[in-house]
Order: sequence, then structure tokens, then C-alpha cells
Amino acid sequence: MSRLENNQRTKSKFPQNIFDILGSIFGPIISIIIGAGILQALRDILLTLGVIEQVSSSYIFLNAMGDAVFYFLPIFLAFSAARVFGASPYMAASVAAFLVYPSITELFEWAQSVGWNLTLFGVIPVTYSKYPSSVLPIILIVWIQSYLEKGVDRIVPSLLKPVFVPVLTLFGTAFMGLTILGPIGTWLGNLLAAGLGFLNTHVAWLVPTLVGAFAPFMVLTGSHYSLFPLATQNLAQLGYDTVLLPGNMASNLALAGCSFAISLRTKSKMYKSFSASAGVTAIFGISQSSLYGIAIPLKKPLYAAMLAGGGAGFFAGITQIKCYSFVTPGVLSLVGYFSDKEPLSNLIYAILTCV
Repeated sequence: MSRLENNQRTKSKFPQNIFDILGSIFGPIISIIIGAGILQALRDILLTLGVIEQVSSSYIFLNAMGDAVFYFLPIFLAFSAARVFGASPYMAASVAAFLVYPSITELFEWAQSVGWNLTLFGVIPVTYSKYPSSVLPIILIVWIQSYLEKGVDRIVPSLLKPVFVPVLTLFGTAFMGLTILGPIGTWLGNLLAAGLGFLNTHVAWLVPTLVGAFAPFMVLTGSHYSLFPLATQNLAQLGYDTVLLPGNMASNLALAGCSFAISLRTKSKMYKSFSASAGVTAIFGISQSSLYGIAIPLKKPLYAAMLAGGGAGFFAGITQIKCYSFVTPGVLSLVGYFSDKEPLSNLIYAILTCV
């Protein structure tokens, strides 16, 4: 079967086999995700041990080595997704590069901070969206690009194709990303944040449970960013957070446990090593390797991580553990649960949440 036929079959089954699609997309880029995750974990360890300082050039260089892969992740995903969906990989990467272009990101952030409504050509509204480090938005954009590219190629005369096919495809795909798919993701994220904020007010123990269980899906959609204001508001007003940070810690440790379980049970030497590495990085709060390389492709580990993360989040919720600093949600974040304002039981409950 040809690559094109495989792509056509993949596209026709997209709604039913989304996890298979995601596994095919992430497969080629797992190695760089693992490498970046290990570098991020190393950065946090060296920072915690006092070997480097956050204002030092060593920290900045090491931080960039790990963060760059995740910041520009949409570009890698676009290239890989285009191969799966039968689109031009370079065209897809170009659209992703536009969406994470620093000037675009800064424009979005500035407009949101001053309450300015962005428009395209002064007429079409453009809603604030956070594309760097996001996953599903760019995959959906490339999926649409695969159809748009084919349609444009069909109607443009052969003589004009070298010029008009890339121009129309790039503009059309970027336009739909800015005006349709981006706003949809933002709306869903805001709705999620509002719902969790309401639950945090009335049923506080439930929110860490939901975050612990569904954090993997929030990371996939990029909607986890919408919870940051809730956590920072809690830290600013109350001096601690009981929502995002405990729930994320529960989710990350659950993903770490699933990765280690796969490492122990698999007979593949390569997968055994890969799973162990992913588990180590997840322990230190960098769970992308476990999520994209283990949980999503294999499916069952994802369900197990959701169940374990939800259970640990429930324990964090009923004990109302408090995190006093915005730290990476892993074992190193346990220092954030210690405070002279709280009994030692807060730290003990946080440790039990990890376990």
C-alpha cells in the first residue's frame, strides 16, 4: 500500500482513531522530546542543589536547550502531522512557524494585557490564543491544510501552481488557524477555567481530582494554560494554591508510574530504556515524554494514569494540601509544600499524594 493510500485511510478514520493518529505523529519526534525532558529535569536538579542560579548564564543556556523543543513543538508536530495527513510538511511547518513567531506571540500578549481587540484587515476579529507548546491546535490546522491544499491544487491551472498553490494554502491555513481554530481552543480553555473556578469555590476537593485525572488532555489542547491565572491568583491572595499545583503533581507522578510499569513489563530493550527515561523525567515534573511517547500511543497507560492521577488528586483534595510556591509539579516541588505557617502534616500529605 502506498504512502498516499495510507494517508487517505488515516484521514478517513481520524475521528475514530485519534490516539493512533497522535501516536503516528509523535513517533518520529519522541527522541527529541525525551532529550529535552531530561535537560529540563537536569536544570531543575542543578538549580535545587544550588549548582547554578536562576540569573546565571548557565541556567539560561540550559533552560533554552530544554525549553526550545517544547516552545517550538508545534513546528515539529506540523511537519510530522503533514506526513500522516498527506499534506506538504514544509508548508505545514511554515504555518506553525508563523503561529509561534515571537512578534505574533508578543502581539497577542500585549493585546490581552491592555484589553485591545485584534483584527485582520480591520474587520475580522482575531481572538487571543497561546500557540507555543500547544499540541492539538496545530494538528487540527494541518489536518484542515491537507484538504485545503488538495482543493487549491485541483482548481489552480498547472502553469500557476508553483506560485498560487503555496500562497493560497499558506494564507488560507494561517487565516483559519487565527480566526477559527485558535478562538475555539481559547473558548474551551476559558470555559474550563471558569468551571473549575466555580467548583473550587463550592466543591474544593473535586478540582484537584479533575485536574489529576484530565491534565493529560488539558496539556494536549493547551487549555492547561487557562488554569495558571487561577493558581497565581490563589498564590497572590491566599499565599498558597490547592488546585492546579497539587493536581498536576498527582498527574505527573501517575504518568511516571505508568512509564516505569511499562519499562518493567516490556520485553523490548529499546522501549524498556525509553520508558525508564520518560519515567525519570516525569518524576521531576516533565511529563511530556511519558504522555506523548507512552500513554497516548499505548492507550492503556493513559487510562491507568488518569485513574491513578484522579485518585491521587482526590486525596490531595480531601486533605486540602497547600503549595506555597509556583514550582514544577514533580518530587522537587515537595519543598513548596513546607511552610512554617502549616503543620508538618501538609508536607506528609503531599508526599503521600506522590506515592
